[in-house]
Amino acid sequence: MHTLIAYQEAKPADTTPVAITAVPDQHMRIDDAIIYMADINQIIAVYAGGHTTLTEAYLASPSLRRLANYAIIPIALVTPPAGDDSFVMHPESPLGLEKNEGLEAIITASATVGAVVTTVGVWLADGPVMPIAGEIFHVRATATIAAAVDTWANAEMTFDDTLPVGRYQIVGAHCFIADGVLFRFVPIGEANRPGGLCANTLNLKSHDLQRNGGLGVWCEFDQITPPSVEVLVDEGASSNDVVLHVDLIKIG
Repeated sequence: MHTLIAYQEAKPADTTPVAITAVPDQHMRIDDAIIYMADINQIIAVYAGGHTTLTEAYLASPSLRRLANYAIIPIALVTPPAGDDSFVMHPESPLGLEKNEGLEAIITASATVGAVVTTVGVWLADGPVMPIAGEIFHVRATATIAAAVDTWANAEMTFDDTLPVGRYQIVGAHCFIADGVLFRFVPIGEANRPGGLCANTLNLKSHDLQRNGGLGVWCEFDQITPPSVEVLVDEGASSNDVVLHVDLIKIG
């Protein structure tokens, strides 16, 4: 099981370290730039990018500081993401945080320029995440969101094909939206928000671990109660149309 949290803010480049604001989130406790850890509190992946003059990005928390803050490299100096090269994943070797401690995302830049949106995504799990195998099939889905920076925009998904009666596991996904940065699912009755990195053109592939069981089971649902989808977009977002290709295993 994994969940995705995010930080996003338009800041001028600053040559001194500065924390960026956490994106409001119904499933986590947040205080400005701090997200407090719940039961799902082990880091398995991270993304940072958006500001073209970023020189440093890292995660900071009391427990991390006892050893070293989590340095993020590489950093995507484009906005929105143009590929998955800056998507750092280590699902089988999670970095544990303390329950109830606060986590911050800190950035530094090389020069002072106008305010530019920077985004940091953090994937958390409840332990090591192992790949899953099975009879995986792929279904296309669409959604229309009300795009807004600094906000998870939520919408219902519509599958192109009607799913047969039964229960399904989501084991990966590709999400296309022209100005999207991050996406996640909101399963009914579950506490986690599993997700991944958006693609801003249809010909960009998702990170291998984001598809076909690489991150295990994301969530489960019945065909009449599929999860909704949330998207975090970049500044100047003009597209509201989302296209998903969802990797599913039928389990009942």
